[in-house]
Amino acid sequence: MSKKSTDLTKSLRFLQVSKLMRAFKTVTINGISTKSIIKQVKEIESDSPNHFKCYKNHARLSYLQKYLLDYIKSKPENLIYLSLRIKPSDPEFPYDLEKLNINLTIPSGFPEDKSQRPKISVLNEDILRGFAYNVEVGFQRIVDIAQGALKDDEITLVDGIGLASMILTLDKYLELFLKQEKKETIKFVKTKKKSPPVTSTKSQQSVQPKQQPKQQPNTSIKTNYKPKVDPKLLLQRKKLLEEMCYKLNGSVRPLKEEVYRATIPVLPNTAPELWKLNGDNDLMLTVPQTYPMDKISVSLRNNFNENLVVKHCQEDQFEKVKIIKQYKKYEKNMNINVRSYDFGTENLTVILNYLTNNIDKFVLDAESFKKYNDTVKIFKAEMVSTEC
Repeated sequence: MSKKSTDLTKSLRFLQVSKLMRAFKTVTINGISTKSIIKQVKEIESDSPNHFKCYKNHARLSYLQKYLLDYIKSKPENLIYLSLRIKPSDPEFPYDLEKLNINLTIPSGFPEDKSQRPKISVLNEDILRGFAYNVEVGFQRIVDIAQGALKDDEITLVDGIGLASMILTLDKYLELFLKQEKKETIKFVKTKKKSPPVTSTKSQQSVQPKQQPKQQPNTSIKTNYKPKVDPKLLLQRKKLLEEMCYKLNGSVRPLKEEVYRATIPVLPNTAPELWKLNGDNDLMLTVPQTYPMDKISVSLRNNFNENLVVKHCQEDQFEKVKIIKQYKKYEKNMNINVRSYDFGTENLTVILNYLTNNIDKFVLDAESFKKYNDTVKIFKAEMVSTEC
């Protein structure tokens, strides 16, 4: 029986990421700027000259490769995040786009495990979200071709099937993806035009008076706003809620004084698998009386995850319990991340839109979510300070 090689420098994961970093400018790795990584590795070499000598051909390794090897060695199950800047190579590229800025997520089992697929997020603020979404879906199409899951007469891979090939192919067909019709990234169900819903306590209590006792567990949230609230703050909250309910008419309904049900679409490649099977999901949006001074919170319908598992999973009871636990964790992560995230706006419509398009980020654990956001911040700072 053959033993798996313990030489990390020969692992496909390391080799593919290394080749990619040589081909394209890497701005950050795992949310850390490459400048900081190089400085960090130099300090390690100075303090501990033998530290990297455990790796084969260590003298030939770049600073970024040394960091990468240490990371894979210490955290083999963790994702790798790379932020890249891709200058369109087509001399006749028709769009006013100097560089495509992306964040690439590389799963721990890639490339050996074909169920683990790399994904990209487009970071350019000047690319409308609908077009950025088309680029991200286009990359998934390229991944399908590279992994043999799809035959495509329109797209031919460039230089192999690895990560570098995927990004080179993305560059080659960037115009194809950008010229596609702008994807409507958030679609709410439209009904007949109604006047903005009244958000007063009385009208909302009359909708479902019998449900009030069942909502008692949420009293811990209410304790935050029992003292008198500034009337100006209440008026501001009322206007924001009315705007959301009016613009998303038919897709947002008040359930009680602070809780609104928003029916949001689940987009491909942006949510855990079981949630996609439901088509759209009801998000329970809690808007405290002190909003926007205090944060909103989100949750899913009661037993939402349990019902999905019962309906779609064929595993035995023990496995179903494990799956439910995992999806409850996703829901918990989503609420924690929503409460900690700076959306940069008080507009509830914009917040719902952003959350819908980025659910896959908000269900990450705290460390991964922070890493992703740090990557975006560093990337923007690097764009200002670096001329390439």
